[in-house]
Amino acid sequence: MSLISIIIPVYNVEKYLSKCVESILAQGVEDFELLLVNDGSKDSSLAICNGYAERDSRIKVLDKPNGGVSSARNLGLDNATGEWVTFVDSDDWLAEGVLAECLPYMQDYEIIRFSTLDIFADGKTHRRPVRYAKDWNDAFRQVVGHRTMIGVAGTLYRRSLLEESNIRFDTEISYGEDWWVLAQAMFHAHSVKTVTELYGYIYNRSNETSCSNTISSAKLIQSLIITKRIGELVGKGYERELKRTRCYRVGFMVKMCGCGETDKIMAANQERIPRITLWDILTAKVHFSLRCRLLRLWLGYLAWRK
Repeated sequence: MSLISIIIPVYNVEKYLSKCVESILAQGVEDFELLLVNDGSKDSSLAICNGYAERDSRIKVLDKPNGGVSSARNLGLDNATGEWVTFVDSDDWLAEGVLAECLPYMQDYEIIRFSTLDIFADGKTHRRPVRYAKDWNDAFRQVVGHRTMIGVAGTLYRRSLLEESNIRFDTEISYGEDWWVLAQAMFHAHSVKTVTELYGYIYNRSNETSCSNTISSAKLIQSLIITKRIGELVGKGYERELKRTRCYRVGFMVKMCGCGETDKIMAANQERIPRITLWDILTAKVHFSLRCRLLRLWLGYLAWRK
């Protein structure tokens, strides 16, 4: 049994994979296992994985037919033996020594979160801090209300928490699936540590094929489906946070597709997603111009329903 299992799904990333793996080897932590899950790559990614595994016994390669990032992460979880689990995308990397800096918190917490640094192709950077949370309730409300980092990256999970709560990635969802995992883990946890000042996860924004860099209305609908699931999971007491998230997601779609097209998309998926209401728009903490757009969307939706 290792202290930390690091799960990396791998698919056609020969350009970035070595930098990712080398960043794991530079963590200053010896007691880990690195699970490289090759998801049917067609380039030299599998050969790169095998090369590292031959040189370091802590590195294990799991090879499977292509099934998507969620199925790859699930296979990694099924084979993980570490007390802790963390996920790194194969085109991203970890800052040197970040896992070592998390060691002091492992005895007292079930989830440890640190901040993200975006790096763009032109070398510019953008900091995305995980918000400081004074306690579990504060941290969880931030995740439900989309007020902090909502992916699985930059987070260490006690593996027993995931196993006992039967938490796995939904292979039918390709956008927001990691938010759903994070929300479930946070919901079932009793203790969360946020290390805001530690920018440990380096997000590679130069990879234009990355899922997060290719947003579409279909993906936004999936994120609204996850919003609905989270609402069903938490029950009462989180109405304000869920309202904020609904408005944020729908507002993003309005800016991307326009009110008319968003009307049609929302109506076509009305049974699968939470419906935005007039009260949502009037009370949501969003910019005035966005409120106006959302109001036009709501009126257009009512007209479409008639």
